[in-house]
Amino acid sequence: MAGKIKNRLNDLDGREWLYWTDTLYITSYPLDATHSLRKQHGAMKPPEVMAEIIRFFTKKNELVLDPFAGVGGTLLGAALEGRRSLGFELNPKWVDIYHAIQRDYVLVDKVFRRRDLETKGEEISGEMIEGDCLKLLKDLPQDSIHAVITDPPYGINHGAKGFNKETNFNMQSKWQEDDLGQAPNLNVFLSRIKNIGKEIKRVLLPGRYLVMIIGDRYQNGEYVPMGFLVSEVLREIGFKFKGVKIWSNKATRRRLKPYAVKSVFVPNITHQNILIFRKE
Repeated sequence: MAGKIKNRLNDLDGREWLYWTDTLYITSYPLDATHSLRKQHGAMKPPEVMAEIIRFFTKKNELVLDPFAGVGGTLLGAALEGRRSLGFELNPKWVDIYHAIQRDYVLVDKVFRRRDLETKGEEISGEMIEGDCLKLLKDLPQDSIHAVITDPPYGINHGAKGFNKETNFNMQSKWQEDDLGQAPNLNVFLSRIKNIGKEIKRVLLPGRYLVMIIGDRYQNGEYVPMGFLVSEVLREIGFKFKGVKIWSNKATRRRLKPYAVKSVFVPNITHQNILIFRKE
């Protein structure tokens, strides 16, 4: 009788593994207890979604890096799954919010609960470091990270300084020349993604994965396939593009807006691309 196939990537059984390979990914997670703090960041992701991604691409106690950590959704997801985590974040306001969550909340049976005298739970141990991720990545040893799972700024409003005039996010930080979110045009944005991607590839262990959440955009009367463009840049530096999951969270989906009704087709973009790359 043949022995069981050793699972080299995660702790899932075959059925769980197969389920997560579906390229359509529809979630409906309700707001968690930390949302009241995290909602100040207009583009935060549900910790439960980040936990599902982490569960597939890592084993227990492995190290997850998020170079664009925001208010810590990836780090909170790692805590839910018993993984170690490290986050880099340029904006001190978001770092402070994550540290406030660590101070005020604990994990009880894989649910975040506000800390009080009667609540006994696990500490949220993920480390958040303030600073430019490109510089901080250079300080990490080569082949030291088990998975990089991140949601970079790609749809923010910085007035004249930003090329992407999306206004439904509140992610602005004091302008810095190398701030990815404040790239003056699409070419500069993609160039910065490439430079950051090179460092991510250096620190990632061979055979392991970079997972990047990127939404497409509609600007100046044309659909901008940001997911495709970012994928091409990362392929150029040697990542293997292994697939995409089309993610839509029903719990936070907005009402459809009547863009150009009875005139021309303009899409309501209600999905984001979960792009999956492997260092081979």
